[in-house]
Amino acid sequence: MLIVMTSPDAVLRNGQPDPQLAQVLINAKAAGNPVGLISNHAEPAWFNGTFGTSGVQFLQSRGRQSGEIVSQNAKKFALNPFDALVLAAKDEDVQMGKNGGAILVAAGWSAAQQVASLGIRVDSAAQLQEIINLTAGWSGQWWYAGDAGRYRVRALSDLSGLGKGVTQQLFAQRLTATVKGGGARLNALLAVTSRSLLMEKVNELDGLVWGVYPSSKSANDDDEILSDFTHRLRTTVSRVRFSKRGEPLFIRHTPSPKRSAGGGGDRTDPTGQISTIHLNPFYKQSGRLVGKHVIVVDDCTTYGVSFGVAAAFLRKAGAASVTGVALGKFGNQLRYYEIDIKTDPYQPVVAGGFTVAAPGWFPGATSGVAQQVLLTLIP
Repeated sequence: MLIVMTSPDAVLRNGQPDPQLAQVLINAKAAGNPVGLISNHAEPAWFNGTFGTSGVQFLQSRGRQSGEIVSQNAKKFALNPFDALVLAAKDEDVQMGKNGGAILVAAGWSAAQQVASLGIRVDSAAQLQEIINLTAGWSGQWWYAGDAGRYRVRALSDLSGLGKGVTQQLFAQRLTATVKGGGARLNALLAVTSRSLLMEKVNELDGLVWGVYPSSKSANDDDEILSDFTHRLRTTVSRVRFSKRGEPLFIRHTPSPKRSAGGGGDRTDPTGQISTIHLNPFYKQSGRLVGKHVIVVDDCTTYGVSFGVAAAFLRKAGAASVTGVALGKFGNQLRYYEIDIKTDPYQPVVAGGFTVAAPGWFPGATSGVAQQVLLTLIP
């Protein structure tokens, strides 16, 4: 079940209720989902004529921006705030959704500033219908979840089922096509990932910083294929912005061998990664990472080297916690690394400037219900 919430303004096109948008809300209610239009003001004159006996409700809630209306309705239906989807057309809708911990979807026909900044956007009634259908059917569980002493790892889907011929490189190419293609598949990918994060209440963490683990030949311009995806994800889940577009979290100062593409070497050895990246000095100013909770996004992981390395630099910079989020995970080879950076994490690490200990396998568990949704979103 999914609670669908919006405001009267979201249904209006050129001052009149859009019959196609109204029908999507009626369909959602007919499918067993609670649906409501929320406003600080009185019920509009057109509401009954548009929704009739469909069961779509109107609720006047003064001060709805606090988000309490989201938690109240979640409790009423024995659900959680992350089981609510808010279609936002006004800044007040954005505030209601973010403060309430709901999944936020921007109405593409709105010119409101806060709405335009959201990462998930629908431009038509058909796109809204698609995202409601997918989100209502997504349990939100991670395929893999593991917590260790120095960092956590989450993976959205098991990629082993793609077949022996599918490598990390091929998956990355497919992901690139999905993200660049935009539209329904990208919206769906953002929606399921954000719901999984909201389930863990990451939106309630103070000082949430988002970053992307750099590719082997990153140009350091915050233009990785996952950069835009991560910024969109941040605007959907976070209430405060600590990351800045154009300022990547990590700098790849020297290209590293693309081992997943057959670059050779021991793929479990983090030395090549430690010696080719450092944190962006932009985040050193005013201690921007001190005490922060950092989420590092990568396309997929096999041995977990990138997350171990990222955690080492971030811990040295004073981060309170580090969570690595991979859209996919290959096999059962994930390792836990204890890496200590001995030098300035905002500068290249010199020889002997770090120590590495790999105590063993990463402690974690896979979901009892295999999540194969990602495999359909990244064909």
